[in-house]
Amino acid sequence: MTVKMKNKITWIFLLWGLLILPSCEKQIPVEEEIKNPIRDPQFVFMRESNLLYFAVSCEEEFEGELISSVLVEWYGQDSTHKDSIWLNDDGYFGDLISNDGLYSRKISNETNSIINIIQPDIVGEVLYKISGNYGARKFEIFQTSFIQNIHPVILSVTAPDTIQRPVGTEIDFIIIAAEVFDENGPEDIFSCGFTSLHIEPDTLLNNGDQILMYDDGGTVEIFPSYFSGDDMEGDGRFSIQIPIFGSGNTNPAQQTKTGTFLWTFRAKDQSNDYSFPIEHRVVVE
Repeated sequence: MTVKMKNKITWIFLLWGLLILPSCEKQIPVEEEIKNPIRDPQFVFMRESNLLYFAVSCEEEFEGELISSVLVEWYGQDSTHKDSIWLNDDGYFGDLISNDGLYSRKISNETNSIINIIQPDIVGEVLYKISGNYGARKFEIFQTSFIQNIHPVILSVTAPDTIQRPVGTEIDFIIIAAEVFDENGPEDIFSCGFTSLHIEPDTLLNNGDQILMYDDGGTVEIFPSYFSGDDMEGDGRFSIQIPIFGSGNTNPAQQTKTGTFLWTFRAKDQSNDYSFPIEHRVVVE
């Protein structure tokens, strides 16, 4: 290879290096321009304490102007009336940490605090607007939040593990009870009951329908001369007394099957949402 050829190859490699080196250099990130200094709105309906919580992140300064106020215009589900709720970053009225850039407020969900209260059983969208003032400029965020239904919960079941049939033609009554809680309030509980599966033949009793339980205080006549056996109305404890017929009964309608049964308890609310099932096994001898 001649000296002239070697010099030509060297220049080719140098030129190629100049072309590819810029693509290997570290790119300097370009900071995005802030168009709205208020962001990330938050809303929480705190059902248990019956409070409304609002929050929004705000820049302390924007284009040379300091933030002067942050306001929530709360419409709830009513778009015709609004509540004015001022947020703060001073660590007061539900704001947890002062001067952290998160302006917030907790306010009572009562008519002495706001017009647009949220009813305990509400399900659906609510509307609010947050505005932040910087000098003569106002920045706004319109926001909708969806309040979901909270399903009822069966806290406990009271039922025997073993049931002994009485002798002869006698009849015993046993009380079955379930304690039900609904965060939307006890009036949101529509029903509670259980199905009974006879395990050995694998058949559902009562045509597969729930055996209903009652929170009526035992005062409502379910069938002629037959009451639920519930102790107190409206306490969230649903009860039913079921008859256990003696082994000597010959009437087909007055015979209690023996064997192992799987009882599955479920509660339902006014939105037709069910609790998680609670299972209980019982042996009838």
